[in-house]
Amino acid sequence: MLVIENRATQIDNMLNEMAKEVQLDETRYKRMVTSYEAIKKWIESDEKFFKPFRYEVYPHGSVRIFTTVKPIGKDEFDLDIVIHFKDNTIQHSPLKIYTELKRRLSEHETYRKMLEPKSRVLRLNYAGDFHMDLMSGIQDNIYDENKIRVPDRELGRWVSSNPRGYANWFIAKANLAESSLLEKALRAEKIQVDDFNNKKPLQRAVQLIKRYRDIYFQEDDSYKTRSIILTTIAGQLYLGEESIFKTIDNIITKIRTEFKFTKRLKVLNPVNSEEDFTDKWDSEPQYYEAFKKFIIHLYAEWQKLKEENGVIEESKIFKGLFGDNLVERVQLRENEMIGTIRKNGGLGIIRDTGIISSSVKPNNEPIKKNTFFGE
Repeated sequence: MLVIENRATQIDNMLNEMAKEVQLDETRYKRMVTSYEAIKKWIESDEKFFKPFRYEVYPHGSVRIFTTVKPIGKDEFDLDIVIHFKDNTIQHSPLKIYTELKRRLSEHETYRKMLEPKSRVLRLNYAGDFHMDLMSGIQDNIYDENKIRVPDRELGRWVSSNPRGYANWFIAKANLAESSLLEKALRAEKIQVDDFNNKKPLQRAVQLIKRYRDIYFQEDDSYKTRSIILTTIAGQLYLGEESIFKTIDNIITKIRTEFKFTKRLKVLNPVNSEEDFTDKWDSEPQYYEAFKKFIIHLYAEWQKLKEENGVIEESKIFKGLFGDNLVERVQLRENEMIGTIRKNGGLGIIRDTGIISSSVKPNNEPIKKNTFFGE
């Protein structure tokens, strides 16, 4: 375990642990991959419709860019899949491809029982685990292998999209930070980095902003801000900060102070200007009003973390942002780890600051092992 010696890294550690708590775990991630590969093989083996065409099947969304967040009150994650037809001369309507995909899934004894048709996708429900949304798309042109046309909600026409290009763009933005504040601290302590949980600050920031969004809209989610909007804005405003705290702070500060909300904010797909993620904000302005209130509230709460709060007050702020249960679970786990280190005589306190640290460092006073009698 990393015993942290400054407040900035302490807060980043807390934020990192909370994000880990709500993200897709490695075991379930592997189950998702296995399920996705099985679906892919089943579609590819279809003789009636799919076999003659050139197409790819690949995941997109939060699973692909590693920003998953478990829904509050549920134990399910979602996996978004694209069936990307490579031939842009295909004359089939969106409804035709949707119907053929539905037919193929219905021919499988297991998938038939899990199938839930939606207006734009076909959903497979892996009860109590995750659900998989399959969306068909056709190559838009021969010049951009990632740009596709997908059916609109009524399945009557194609609209432009670029889910794979978007994922590449976001990952490139996240990689502006070669390493994080926490990663450097781990390496300084010669602690091995867990690759699966080693997310970049931008990825962690998006997870936590989405978590706060879920808390904020928990009582009434009628005009809840979509994840793709929050993710895109975060990516556009990210400048390569190594700290999770500073990443979130800079993102929400820029939204709050630079945009001013004097005119309707428009969030386009950064790799496809034809795709407006906020088009609904014109026809239903309540979504934009809800977004503004959400950002203003998050900004105000975040400012409190910049103050010199005590442990109890800081805990209250975190609970208000991310939920009582989440914060308490993380704190309990951290306390158990610190207790184990203290029991083994590895815990100390920095004489000048009073911050808990390693007992082996020169300026540190060892903390005595706790006993039943307090001796």
